[in-house]
Amino acid sequence: MMLRSVLFFVLLVTAFFVTPGTGLHAAQMRLECPEVIGIGLPFVVRVESDEPLDRLRVEWGGKSLQVPGAGKTAVEFLLGTDVLKSKPGNETLRVIKLGLSPLAVQTSILVERRDFPEQRLTVSTEMATPPAAVQERIARENAEVRAVLSVDSPDNHLVLPLMRPVPGDVSSAYGLRRFFNGLERNAHRGLDLRAALGDPVRAASPGQIVLAADHYYGGNSVFIDHGLGVFTVYMHLEKIEVGQGDMVEAGQIIGLAGQTGRVTGPHLHLGLYVLDLAVDPAALFFAKQGQ
Repeated sequence: MMLRSVLFFVLLVTAFFVTPGTGLHAAQMRLECPEVIGIGLPFVVRVESDEPLDRLRVEWGGKSLQVPGAGKTAVEFLLGTDVLKSKPGNETLRVIKLGLSPLAVQTSILVERRDFPEQRLTVSTEMATPPAAVQERIARENAEVRAVLSVDSPDNHLVLPLMRPVPGDVSSAYGLRRFFNGLERNAHRGLDLRAALGDPVRAASPGQIVLAADHYYGGNSVFIDHGLGVFTVYMHLEKIEVGQGDMVEAGQIIGLAGQTGRVTGPHLHLGLYVLDLAVDPAALFFAKQGQ
């Protein structure tokens, strides 16, 4: 994983413990992360130690994540905030080095408010206000998604920056306040990219397919688990080209762009989730293909 946010500070914590046969030993653990982050944005955290890391427990946003150290002295992982679930203000990040010589470090990150414009869309009546006959289906699909996104796989496949799944420009940015047929609904918690019907859609990073299904709102959708609580989601596909359990590489075709589910035309909805928080993928892209 190779990415840095603009604002960083390094917090140094020193603890003392007795190592058998060597006496008093000073252990140090350093935490590198942003001081300030806009709401909805992802960020990279780096933890360094002068002792090999076995396991870390990360506490952020009311969630807990286990990060394997694998005997390394430095690890990186992705965190973020959600325009719907998070609130502006100070949020505590706590990292605990587990094992025989535990250490803990914590700091406060300021989550800043961001103002998002409105977007008004016209869709079929049943997509703006679903009839009673489909409510059970929607609830079942929501539960299925929540179960998938609640898993924190220990193997980290994530490679940053992300590969653009389609070359098209952004048609709807993250965070837009959305109105369907004049009715306000949840903010847009992903990124819509322009794509023609049948355009190949590629995996943004290596990972495992954990869900490939037809959903009421998302249409044909693919969920990729990149490990350590990070998932990318590809919605409104015309066709799914992978199956649950498949391992995919960055750039591998996983489906064809379409207009299934709640859409106004063909495009790709790309979602990025970190610990079940929907964050803005835009900051993690590399340049467009061919640039």
